[in-house]
Amino acid sequence: MAETKGQNTFPISRTRPLYRLSQIFIRSIFKVLCGLKVAGRENVPESGPFILASNHQSWFDPPIIGSTCPREVFYAAKRELFDNFILGPLVRYYNSIPVRRSGYDRTALTRLGEVLEGGNGVIIFPEGTRFLDGRLHSPKSGVGMLALKYNIPVVPVYISGSSKLRLQIFSRRLRVRFGRSFTMADIGLSSSKGKDGYRAGSAEVMRRIAAVGGVDPPAGLENQDGRK
Repeated sequence: MAETKGQNTFPISRTRPLYRLSQIFIRSIFKVLCGLKVAGRENVPESGPFILASNHQSWFDPPIIGSTCPREVFYAAKRELFDNFILGPLVRYYNSIPVRRSGYDRTALTRLGEVLEGGNGVIIFPEGTRFLDGRLHSPKSGVGMLALKYNIPVVPVYISGSSKLRLQIFSRRLRVRFGRSFTMADIGLSSSKGKDGYRAGSAEVMRRIAAVGGVDPPAGLENQDGRK
């Protein structure tokens, strides 16, 4: 894939100095301007592959999570960003994987799988796009598929206060919570269940995100996996 040419998939055992400096810089800006508070960073695995699965309210969510996660991570980013003159080089440096938001993007899922097999962490927004209404919405099946196929822990993440950052600077309400990790095996799912398992796994991820945030899960999840 031309968009990710030159990217490595080996384990990032030590965060790159410039990446680390940018984490500190971005985190400091959010602390000063938005009162950023972070909880549960200890729930991110110290080594090995993992998925950070978060709700998605704002363009700011990727840098917010990336700057607060204790490990360097890869991102799933919409393909259009890679063609942007300014943002293209940035998303490449910060380990972004181009994803087509409409339909099934087999190439992107394969690339994300390679990253996970390399022992790295990835940030995924299961809802697939931003929602500005403050509620959680039904997930795509990709996060469940990756978690099942590669048998790796998922860390549910909930962000609050990011949807109106441009309008409420100095609001002091920006919060990020990292929940306890879990695997699909913990909830009795295996890859042998196929697409039904992928949907059920993604539904459980959204339940965990809701629990971390103390909010209601998306309506209709019982229709995705038969649970209530």
